[in-house]
Formats: sequence, structure tokens, C-alpha cells
Amino acid sequence: RENQSMLITGESGAGKTENTKKVIQYFALVAAAGAKKEEGKKTMTLEDQIVSANPVLEAYGNAKTTRNNNSSRFGKFIRIHFGNTGKIAGADIEVYLLEKSRVIFQVSYIFN
Repeated sequence: RENQSMLITGESGAGKTENTKKVIQYFALVAAAGAKKEEGKKTMTLEDQIVSANPVLEAYGNAKTTRNNNSSRFGKFIRIHFGNTGKIAGADIEVYLLEKSRVIFQVSYIFN
């Protein structure tokens, strides 16, 4: 087994955040496919927690631009750790490049 990486890039409004969500949902679905859920228990799985973390980050770091009503003001480095069985064992989400000036206000000549 080898470590794998995926880089999602594009212009403002191109769908980077949405594509990232789909990739994480896919990994979570595949990792949870073999898991047995106990009846009557409503515990949030690690897979669900990873998928749920993204909207919280977006709530604090998105802003309206001329191209996108909900443009991310930051980048995310998401590292998903898998165990020997292929099940998700953990995850790290690092936020970088938060542009505070663009969160507070938008300069008129900047469109992304």
C-alpha cells in the first residue's frame, strides 16, 4: 500500500469545495460499507464527523464575491488516515491562507 494524494484546484466558483465534499463522502461511504451498526444506538461515526466538519469551517471562512456567493477565503489540507482493514482511523484538517482582509470586506478590484 502506498500513500495517495489528490489536489483539487480551480478558479473561484469552479466547484473545488463541492468536489472535495464528494471525495470525502465517497471515502466515508466506502470505509463504512463493511461496518455493522448496533441497533438502537445513534452514535456519530468517525466518517460522519469528517463529513460534518466541512460546513462548520465554511461558516467562518466563506464570503460573497462577484463570481460566487459562498467563496472560501482559505485553503484546507485534509489528511484521512486509514487502518489496516481500510476503515477510516482518523483525520486531520489544516486550514491555511485565511485572508482576514477579504473576510472583513471585499476590495472592489478583486473578484476571487
